[in-house]
Amino acid sequence: MSATSIGPRRGLAVPGPGVAVAVDAAVGAVVTVLLLAGLARPGFPLLRDWVATPTPPLSDAALGLGESAARAVPQDVAVVWATRALDAVGLPVWPLTGLLTAVFCVWLAVAAGALVRQVVRRVTGPGADTPGWAGHLLRAPAVVVAVWNPLVVERLLQGHWSLLAGVAAVVTMPVLLARPGPRVAAACAALVAAGLTPTGWVLAVVAAAVSLGCAGSGPGVGAGPGGGRDLERGRRLRAAAALAVGAVVTALPWLVATLLASGSVGGAAGGGDTGVAAFAARAETGIGTLGSVVALGGIWNSAAVPPSRASWWAAAALALLLAVWVVAARGLWRARRDPAVRATVPLAVVTWLLVALAATGPGLAALDALVGAVPAAGLLRDTQKLVALALPATVLAWGFASRALASRLRPAGAALVVTAVAVSAVPDAPRVLWDSLRPVTYGDGWATVAGIVDGRPGDLLVLPAGSFRSTPLWAGGAAVLDPAPRMLDTRVLVPGDLVVGRAGTVAGEGDRAREATGVLLRGEDPRELTDLGVRWVLDERTSAGPRGASDRTLATTTTRFADAELVLYELGGPDGRELAAGPVSPPPAPAESRAAVLAAHAAWLLTGVVATALAWVGRRSRRRSRR
Repeated sequence: MSATSIGPRRGLAVPGPGVAVAVDAAVGAVVTVLLLAGLARPGFPLLRDWVATPTPPLSDAALGLGESAARAVPQDVAVVWATRALDAVGLPVWPLTGLLTAVFCVWLAVAAGALVRQVVRRVTGPGADTPGWAGHLLRAPAVVVAVWNPLVVERLLQGHWSLLAGVAAVVTMPVLLARPGPRVAAACAALVAAGLTPTGWVLAVVAAAVSLGCAGSGPGVGAGPGGGRDLERGRRLRAAAALAVGAVVTALPWLVATLLASGSVGGAAGGGDTGVAAFAARAETGIGTLGSVVALGGIWNSAAVPPSRASWWAAAALALLLAVWVVAARGLWRARRDPAVRATVPLAVVTWLLVALAATGPGLAALDALVGAVPAAGLLRDTQKLVALALPATVLAWGFASRALASRLRPAGAALVVTAVAVSAVPDAPRVLWDSLRPVTYGDGWATVAGIVDGRPGDLLVLPAGSFRSTPLWAGGAAVLDPAPRMLDTRVLVPGDLVVGRAGTVAGEGDRAREATGVLLRGEDPRELTDLGVRWVLDERTSAGPRGASDRTLATTTTRFADAELVLYELGGPDGRELAAGPVSPPPAPAESRAAVLAAHAAWLLTGVVATALAWVGRRSRRRSRR
């Protein structure tokens, strides 16, 4: 029996696509619960780049108008809006980002199931995508591997929760666009969700462009009398124009912010080190860089890698993965003319090669020159993120492998074996994520400090020096981004420097913050800080890190608040008088700039609402036409 000949048996009712979607969602929900169970505990997620707070301010930094680049735009503004909406209706805020992450994981699972059904249906004929419960079982491995894989697990451990929307959009685009009559409205809605971050937007745009480009390449596309091929070409051109407009609108939040602010999206700080070498894909134990990215791993931060991926088991898991690809090869070859296969498998191969090449000497040099010369090319600095473009092909390989084994092991056995291979890639994922995703409850001192500094002139400097915190109060002492900028409604000076193991320090864009921190660590006169616009110094006293001779500077200031966790100093004399702030402090972003960025965010959100509504109307119309 061939790899794709499993079909509905006589006498068995063939459930509709709605049942298949429900089953895929249920499988995805089970996997999501296993991976994200730790987030069900009360508290705010706080792990590396994942910083959730109870009252995030709509600050210049959140809008991308601060010194740092607009890397988390429009994510930060969307979280602010959602937080305020939840507060307004009396719902708790702490589950927000955890629930969104779970939604993205289930979306990823449903998209994977739809991709497998779409390709199998075209290859084997109508009805073969849902041959009773046997079909659901054979599709389950593809659904599981879409969520349970090194890429998703390592990005969760790095705190890149919103990137999963971009990953889900990558898997969704071939379903919506690599077909006759592309679903443009739904693709635009997916693009809006992926656009929570600039990198997610890039991933989704690449996947959309490739999928649409392959839409007219399948067998039978445009066939038939009456100029069917010209008609299909016209549809694709109109779809491309609509997607181009949608792509521009969904990129407006970070594009407008970048144009109006001093920072650039991911460029080199002050013309210095671009950080390309530090963010290159990393070779895992025994399998090299190419093997790591083929296995969907290789994140640059070794601290965000589960123990199983840092041992000999990575080589064993890669061997099992390659075995799945070998088993699936016959089915993929037979389906090679399918638009979705043409849009995914070649893209995966190119992605693996380019990401691995980017980690070599010549690749690093070329990417370093590109990032240093081209604005916004820094979005490509973390090349391992691009491995997401290979996930749709991996999903298809798992789907075809399970069908190929079904004739020998029966559907249940085949599904069990191939799913086990998916799980074996990161067998310790549930335990590691449970231990790492430990939500925190912020101390009462944060609210007190916010009540003192919010809305008052003067900038705030933090101790210990640096953008990350390591305290036993949070994430078991793991490094986390300082929550102060997302907690306090004042300008918090953060240099944005990142220490990456042996690669050294990658400088951020906060030059004034770096200068002010140097003054504080040297123990200089407080007036030097006020000349830089600094009014407050917040010492997060439980956090490890450099404090230098800051005691000398702070000895002549006024302590406005102190508890076991925080000490807030105001730069003034012992008698409580404030020192006059100098003119060096740049003013806040102009009201016109804030209004322009907020309008761009509103356009992004409105595009999502309209696209979702149009996709829903189109779906209902197609259902009625089939009756």
